[in-house]
Amino acid sequence: MDVGQMGRKVDGPESMFGRLMDETLELIPVADCVAIEIAQGDILYQIAGSGRLCRPADNRMRVSKTTSGRAMRTGMVQVCHEPTSAANPSKALWTELGINSMIYVPLIRGQQSIGVLLLASSLPYAFSPEDVLQLSGVADFVASVTGAVLDFIDVTEKAEIATTRAQLAQFESEIIADESPFALARSSFITKVLQPETQRRASKRRRIEKMMRSDVLTMVAQPIMSLDGTRQIVEVEALARFNTTPSRAPDYWFHEASSVGLGVALELFAIRRGLELLAQLPKSISLAINAGPATFVSDELGEILGTVDSTRVIVELTEHTDIVDTPQLQEACAKLRGLGCRIAIDDTGTGFASLAVVLQIAPDIIKLDRELTRGIDAHPVRRALTSALVTFGNEIGAEVVAEGIETIEQLNTLVDAGVRYGQGFYLARPAPVEELEQLLGSLHPRKPDHARFLREVSPDVQSPAGLRLLRNALGD
Repeated sequence: MDVGQMGRKVDGPESMFGRLMDETLELIPVADCVAIEIAQGDILYQIAGSGRLCRPADNRMRVSKTTSGRAMRTGMVQVCHEPTSAANPSKALWTELGINSMIYVPLIRGQQSIGVLLLASSLPYAFSPEDVLQLSGVADFVASVTGAVLDFIDVTEKAEIATTRAQLAQFESEIIADESPFALARSSFITKVLQPETQRRASKRRRIEKMMRSDVLTMVAQPIMSLDGTRQIVEVEALARFNTTPSRAPDYWFHEASSVGLGVALELFAIRRGLELLAQLPKSISLAINAGPATFVSDELGEILGTVDSTRVIVELTEHTDIVDTPQLQEACAKLRGLGCRIAIDDTGTGFASLAVVLQIAPDIIKLDRELTRGIDAHPVRRALTSALVTFGNEIGAEVVAEGIETIEQLNTLVDAGVRYGQGFYLARPAPVEELEQLLGSLHPRKPDHARFLREVSPDVQSPAGLRLLRNALGD
């Protein structure tokens, strides 16, 4: 194979060179560009390069006349500052490219020098002794990967993957007992190059785990009120907020946690934090917490709720599309109700999934999705579906709560449709409990005899009457 003519495939083994260069620039941020050169006889070929160091494949240089050659002969990293340095035989090229500092790292595979890893900067005296140490620590790995890719450039992807995995295991075993900063940086470098998805996953896990060891996650509360003239406070919903940079919505972090197997752990962490608000609320006010399906059916949720006055807790089931195990869901509902909790279905009314869950578990509270609330004053179909859900709730003894109320028009339309309770920015924004104290004092808390939504009727919601109500609501 003529390495001087080798191209870079997007998904082939050659893409390893791209990852090598990317991670080298991340390891040494002061560098502007990077290249990998391989020697064949007395000729240097560039097989990968970026920025000012990227040269055409047919631009060949003699090893004996370059600083690269000196690095290969001595086996030592060469650091050059200033293009006019007497020790810099490439100063003419430097001036042409606008380079003022460069490091030449010899790539030694076994006992043979096979080429160099080059880093350049437009700044004079850019590279520090620490940079030299970092590069020395990864040079053997870069040489091994470069050599392996060149050796196996024409073999199947399966063989290449097996090779890189074996290489990763070898290098990890060498540094497993070394926890120095340079060794840890080298380990991260290797993993990012060979298994970038593994590295990204590990990085996400560390970020989520760090959140659960710190005060990054805080809880705010949003009141849920009666929609009559008294505006009685029915409950407050505990909502998670993440004080991070860059700022991300809570759904982003819960989704990221779920993608690395920490979804339940993060939800339970937020629930524990949320339940701490109970002590700050009047005893006549209940607290709603959110739980996805996996958290909802977990034993840990019941254990946590067993440590508080669970008769004041409403568990809102979210993310209905993932629910497939009806018996397990119904068993979890029975356990939670046995503790005195009430069950709410969140985001109801936007699809068959949420309505199917309503049929399965007969919730105490049906929460209308904000997408149903939005524009309800101008959409007859949304009003019809809302009215049907109110009728259905009355049939099974469940209250209906509208989410996302943002205008007086929406509020009036919901009241006309028979909705008795709601939450949204028009009524009150989420805020720390201490900031809601004035609101809690100025509004009428609900009376003790209204402390729970009581079921006056407990029919089988999967009865023909219950199914008919929902099908009529959907126009089936």
